[in-house]
Amino acid sequence: MGTRIEDQPPEHWAGPDSLDPTPVWKQFALIGIFLALGLALLGGIAIFAAAPQLVTPPALVAGDRLVLSVADLPGVGAAPKRFGAPLVDDSHAFWLARLSTTETVAFRAFWTDQVGRQCSVFWNNEIFGAACGSDLTLFNDRGEAGPRAPRGLDRYLVSVSDDRVIVNLSRLIVSPQRTSAPPTP
Repeated sequence: MGTRIEDQPPEHWAGPDSLDPTPVWKQFALIGIFLALGLALLGGIAIFAAAPQLVTPPALVAGDRLVLSVADLPGVGAAPKRFGAPLVDDSHAFWLARLSTTETVAFRAFWTDQVGRQCSVFWNNEIFGAACGSDLTLFNDRGEAGPRAPRGLDRYLVSVSDDRVIVNLSRLIVSPQRTSAPPTP
């Protein structure tokens, strides 16, 4: 047998029905279905992303984002405010503090000591403290570790706009552990 098409026997030839292409309307329908699904998915993601701007504060929206009013924000230099139940569960409770006109922080209301104990954080006259049994650990107003603390307070990500404060409770910023340098000879 040769390599030219004319040399092939007729039983190897494709029939005329096998050369019929898919109708164009089926191709358009398939593209339309994929386009509609893509737009629906994009719209769903956009609703979740815009949820903090659409709700009335205070509200907990998808993605563990707590939306508060700017009126809930403490003044610069004022005592921080604690937020917990009924807005958020105890494991996500936090202290909201305003360090300056441009810096707002949310400290987690629990601190983990070196042994791994969950210690409740409290505010007492310009300092934070954590009571772990009979041990008392102190932190400054910025949540930085005191002389006996191995690390500072953990934080949540905070965003402040003109009319609302958004605290992202799904993103815990863990304070790094402080280690001491080896003694110099």
